[in-house]
Amino acid sequence: MKNILLLFLVISASAVYSQSKSYDYAYANKKGICVYSAADNKEYLVVKNGADPCISPDGKKLAYTVNGKESQRFIKIMDLTTKAITTLNTQNDNCYGAVWSSDGKFIVYNADIDNKWSIEVIGSNNAEPKVLSGKINDSYSPTWLANSKNVVVQDMAKIYVLDLSGNITTVYDLKDLQGGLPELKDGVGSSSFDQFVITNNNAKIIFSSETDEPGENGPPSAIFIYDIASKKTSRLSPKGYDAGHIILKGNSALFTASKHNSSIASIYSVDMDGRNFKLLFPGCTDISAKN
Repeated sequence: MKNILLLFLVISASAVYSQSKSYDYAYANKKGICVYSAADNKEYLVVKNGADPCISPDGKKLAYTVNGKESQRFIKIMDLTTKAITTLNTQNDNCYGAVWSSDGKFIVYNADIDNKWSIEVIGSNNAEPKVLSGKINDSYSPTWLANSKNVVVQDMAKIYVLDLSGNITTVYDLKDLQGGLPELKDGVGSSSFDQFVITNNNAKIIFSSETDEPGENGPPSAIFIYDIASKKTSRLSPKGYDAGHIILKGNSALFTASKHNSSIASIYSVDMDGRNFKLLFPGCTDISAKN
C-alpha cells in the first residue's frame, strides 16, 4: 500500500511539473495585467488590479505593483503556474517598478527611503534588500546591463551605471545624448519615468525624450538611440507618435506609443536601425519579455 501511495505521489508531482508553463510577454491593458504565450497565440489575464508588470527571464513568474492605503505601494511576485502570490521583502511601504536581472537572480526597484527616491536590489530568493544608489541624491527607473552585475539609473541630469555594491562605474551626461540631432537641440529632457537601456555590447543607449514637435498636451516623446563611440544620436520611433517605456528584445526595441492627440496607447517594435516599425499588441502598455 505504501509503495502504491509513493508511486501515486511521484506521478502527481510529475504531472504538476509537466504543467509548468513559460510565457513570452507581460503587459497591461484595460482588463488588467496579462501574459501572452506565443506558442498558444493567446493572452491570459492574471491580475485585475496591478501596475508595472515585469515577467521573469524564464517566463514563469511575474512581478507587479499594487496600491495599499493612501500612498502605499508594494511589489508582488506571482508564480504563473500555481498563481501563488508573495510580497517582495522590500521592508518599505512605497516602492514600485520591479525589474528582473537577465539571470533571474536579482530584482531592482524604486523605493522611497526617508523622502528620497532610491534604487534597491533584492535577491529573487526574497532575502534582505540593499540600497544601490546611496551615492546619488535622487535616482529613478532602473534597468539592467545584460551581465546581471550592473544596474543603470538616472537622476534627470545624468545616467549612472552601478555595480551590485553600489559603486558608480560609469557616468553619462544627458546633454551628450543630444548627439547632434536637430530635434533634440534643446537637450535631452528626462522625467523620473524615463528609462535608459544600454545594449548588450555596451555600445549604444536607447532612451526616450521629449522632441521639439508640437502636441496638444505638450511636446511628444520619441525613442532614440545614442552611439557611445561616435557620439551620434538617431531616432527610432516614427514621427506622429508619442512614445516611451522601452525594453530590448533581440535586435529590436519594444515600447509603448500612441498617435499624436490620441488617448489609445499600444505596444510597437522597431529595429535598431529604425526599420520594421510594427504594431505588436494593440491597446496595451508597459511591455516586458522573457529572455
